[in-house]
Formats: sequence, C-alpha cells, structure tokens
Amino acid sequence: MRRRLLSLLLLGLLGPLSLGVGLAAPEQSLSVSPPPPIGQKVCSLADQLQTLRVGLLRGSPSLKKFLRRQLRERAPAISEAELRAAFEREHDPAMIEELSGALAARMARLGEPEALRAPLSRAMSDSDPAARAAAVRGLRGTGSVEAMAKLGAVDYTRLIHDPAPMVRQAVVQNLLTESAEVYFGHDRAVSEQAIAVALAARSGPAADPALAAKLLSEVSTESVGSQAVAELLSLLDGPADSSLVALRASIVTALGGVPSSESARVVTRLSDLYRQDSAREVRRAVLQALVRLQMARAVPLLDALRSVDAGLTAEIDAWQRALQSGLQEWTLLLREKQRLSPDPPQPH
Repeated sequence: MRRRLLSLLLLGLLGPLSLGVGLAAPEQSLSVSPPPPIGQKVCSLADQLQTLRVGLLRGSPSLKKFLRRQLRERAPAISEAELRAAFEREHDPAMIEELSGALAARMARLGEPEALRAPLSRAMSDSDPAARAAAVRGLRGTGSVEAMAKLGAVDYTRLIHDPAPMVRQAVVQNLLTESAEVYFGHDRAVSEQAIAVALAARSGPAADPALAAKLLSEVSTESVGSQAVAELLSLLDGPADSSLVALRASIVTALGGVPSSESARVVTRLSDLYRQDSAREVRRAVLQALVRLQMARAVPLLDALRSVDAGLTAEIDAWQRALQSGLQEWTLLLREKQRLSPDPPQPH
C-alpha cells in the first residue's frame, strides 16, 4: 500500500514536468498517464523508464534519488531479459547508468552474476565513451568484483585501460565505493583488485598515475595477502622519478594499512625508503605509515630518523606528541596529529 501511494504521489509530481520537455520521438507523448485505478497492476517498465527519464531531466534532487531507488528496488521483480533489452536499446548515458544499476541490483539481490554481462559488454565495446562510463558507473555500490570473478570475462583491470578518462575515473570510484561502503574495508578480493588496477594504470597507452595514486591512497589494505604486499613493495625498488612523487607517496600510504602479519618487512623497507627518497611528500607518507603500523612502538624509530631531514623535524615532533596522547584508534590518532600540525597544502 505504501509503495502504491508513493507511485500515485510521484505521478502527480511529474505531471507538470512533462509539458514541453520534447525528449520523446515525435510520435510519442510525454504526458504522464493518470493514476491507475485501485487494484490495477503496477505500471509497465516502459512507463517507469519514461517517468524516470523526465524526472532526471527536470526533477528535484530528492525526486531523482527516489526515482533511481525505485527502479533498483523493482529490478528483481522484472525479468532479466526485459531489463537487458531496455538497457541495450538505450542511448542516453543517464538512462544507461540507471539501467546498468538496475541490472546490478538484480544481480546483488538474486545472486545472478549473469545480469552484469550486458553492462560489461557495453563498457568494453560501445563507441561512445560517455555510454561506456555510464555502464561502469551503474555497477557502483554493488558486489561487482565478486560477480565479475564468477563471470570470468571482464574485470576492472581491463576496464582501467580504456582511452577515455571518464571511464577510468568510473573504475576507480567503483572500487573505492565498493571497498568503503559495501565491505567497509574488510574484503580482500576488492582490495587486491584495487591494487591490481593501480598497477595496471601505471603504464601503457592509457597510463594514469594520478588515478593510480588516488586508488592506492584511499583504498583499505587491511585484508590484503602477502603477494599483494610484495607487489606494492616492488614498486618502491626503482629509481625515484620526480614526476611520480604522488604515486610513490600513495604506495607508502597503502603499505601503512596492511595487516599486522606483514608489518615487519614493511617497516624495514619504509625505514630504508625514508633515507633513500628525498621527496618530502614521500617522507611524510613514510612517517605516517610507520606510526600507523607500529603506533607507540614507532617512537624509537622516529627518533632514529630525526637526523635524516631537518625540514621534517617538526613533523616528527607532531607525531610523537600525538602518540603521547595515548589514543589507540588510528583515525583518532591521525586527527590528533593533524590538529597539532596540519599537513601542508598539496601542489595542484
């Protein structure tokens, strides 16, 4: 009953919006049908998509959010073939994203990874980069990494090589969202996929070191395995390229969050890196990573590194004062350090 009342309200809200929009083909009418009689079936998918199309164009932010959620909630009750056909007919990127999201919602609710085959195919082959990006964005906030693994066809390490920046950005945002909002940083497969994508983004015709740095600096690595840690450490072995300072700093940040079982070799390597890499951004990242890995046990090591770079003495002092607070939770400790000594502004 509640859903029917919301549908009736929505139709009333959208009635005035349909006037003069001019989105449909000439033979189609944009007017919204009157509310169905009580007891009549819910509107067809075509009607719902037309309402969504108009709402995305003219609706308020809250109405757009409601319409998107409504389609995703209804998706498991719509046949996969009908949703797929609507998705494959669509050419508007905004609607492609919503239909991709509906297929992903069906996948998540019913455990049907096959529902992602159409969005992934379009993400790989559509000639319009906006359509490819929309197909990828539709998968955001779902268990897409696991579903792709079950399909065994395409994963994000292939999509990150897309020549269009908007597609690569969608890949990175999907992984960050899935890690933080679906698994709250606890899923090993998602974290390791993020690392693999970052490695893939470092080189090749579509190399995007800035996106690789964003991914590594923001994704959780608390559940990654030994091989993923080894891959991250190997990235620190080459010469210190001045154009890749942000990427090296992000690798260090990722290493600062690895499981305690991996901390010993990471601490040793990062201590050496602090002495070898003269980039201040990298050295600041090393100090933060060492504290995160060792907490109060990092104090003697910080003292040993004090003489390496006089310009970072104040940074070390701030970390040591923060550690003296006795805070045991990393986010609280980081906040205390930032209160004592805010990070310098980063160059644009």
